[in-house]
Amino acid sequence: MFDLCKKPTHSGRYLNFLSNHPLCHKRGIIFSLIDRIIYVSHPNYHTLNISNMINTLLNNGYPLDFLFNTINNRIRSFIHNKKLNQTNHKDLIDNNIKIYCTLPYVREKNLTEKFHNVYRNYNLNIAYKPVNSLNKFIKTGKDRLDKMDNNNVVYKISCCDCDCSYVGQTKRKLKTRIKEHKSDIRKSNNHSVVSLHQLEYGHQIDWDNINILDSEHSFYKRSISEMIHIKTREMALTIRMIQTNYQTSIYLLFIFFLILFCSFSFYSYF
Repeated sequence: MFDLCKKPTHSGRYLNFLSNHPLCHKRGIIFSLIDRIIYVSHPNYHTLNISNMINTLLNNGYPLDFLFNTINNRIRSFIHNKKLNQTNHKDLIDNNIKIYCTLPYVREKNLTEKFHNVYRNYNLNIAYKPVNSLNKFIKTGKDRLDKMDNNNVVYKISCCDCDCSYVGQTKRKLKTRIKEHKSDIRKSNNHSVVSLHQLEYGHQIDWDNINILDSEHSFYKRSISEMIHIKTREMALTIRMIQTNYQTSIYLLFIFFLILFCSFSFYSYF
């Protein structure tokens, strides 16, 4: 017979109930612990393990009624799923299209909870993420990279003689992309926008003061950020706007309608 095994270093610390996280995260902790008990340990140990789990979560601030309700709901779902499997309903296909989206969790005035019914009406599955995380504080203790060694960035190149600027994005190291910009002017044709600006106006590019506007690993999010920074600069090299990927414009349009939709839903709800 198998029972749960805990390391000697197990502290019994879990996400505190009073922490600034959505309720679904706290309920998910109970689900994961009860699933581990049901699936891993022998039925002879279930009662003892569930009792230990309840005591541990009580020490983490979880209310007793919340624990009992969540555990009972999870056990009922086990029984329901078992009956479905026995009646050969496991092959049923759900044809509903599910749309998944990640949004920050805002606890003030229960703002996130007020939008929950709005999302449900449009068949949206929302995964909430906390605004503050340890990652913001832990990474500040690491040695900072040199600016030119950063990758997955949106950057700006300025002109020394006018207010024009070039905004671009790259997944490689910034110094590699800037080196390509510098060498482009030596080509006989097919110059980049930066090189054309130098050749046509005789201006000098400020290579010593390259600015990083944003950092993002996702190509689509990085492209959207690039487009937004281009649109917000009056003296941007406008040819760059034409060269920007067409798909990026579609994503920018999507963002606009999403903001419009959320604003409309917000006022309709209240």
